Amino acid sequence: MASRGGEEEEGEHHRNPFLSIGSSKASSSKLQFRNDISRALWDEKKGMGEIVEKKGSMWTTTGIIRNGKLYCSIEEILFLVERGALHVVLSDGNSLTVGDLYKKIAQEKYGCSWEAFEAYRHLKTLGYIIGRHGIPWTMKKNNRFDSNSSQTTSNPNQTLDPDEEYGISILLEGMLIDDLKLTFDVYLPNSKFRKSSPGDSSFLLCVLRGNPPLKREVESLQRNSGGIPIKFCYVNHGLVSFFCFDKVTIPVLP
Repeated sequence: MASRGGEEEEGEHHRNPFLSIGSSKASSSKLQFRNDISRALWDEKKGMGEIVEKKGSMWTTTGIIRNGKLYCSIEEILFLVERGALHVVLSDGNSLTVGDLYKKIAQEKYGCSWEAFEAYRHLKTLGYIIGRHGIPWTMKKNNRFDSNSSQTTSNPNQTLDPDEEYGISILLEGMLIDDLKLTFDVYLPNSKFRKSSPGDSSFLLCVLRGNPPLKREVESLQRNSGGIPIKFCYVNHGLVSFFCFDKVTIPVLP
């Protein structure tokens, strides 16, 4: 696939600016740590924010690149706004507040539930690199995702080119809110991480809601994981718990 000059990555190294110095409370959502604030334009139709002004080093591991533009999902947008690192505006110039973004998450129409956001926030604060499962960071040098694939979702109202339309539309549809589905690709903190060649993730995360997963559901996820370990996440009143299954068996009754 032909590369675009706008998709060249900056030579920044990943650092974790989301941990306050001397603080061990990684789950805090009140960290205000930046004076250099980036700007994003919220696109309601896409359900994402286009980053129009980048400041800081976090963009090496945040957002996807399409057609030379950097887009962030709702969980990425809210995470950065909570920390005072991003200012989001609408097309009419009005700003989106943290409260506005909480309401958007609650609507669950942007491919992210509140539980998924809590899981994202917890891991991101710890320094993990996180992307939505199956969504390439960039279309550059990525042969796994073909814009002519039968999975491509076409929206006649959009004017995006095939690469951009594929990534954005699948991003919004890729995370089912109620069904059991892989949610995030999670990478260990890595100063050499590059969106154009991220490598395999450290594990895949499935965010649970309601009842524990059935045996057949776990086995189905494992068959489609490509050999990458799967972890499950359950959020209960703000408490984020992670677990995995070494073996899926049914106990034999006497």
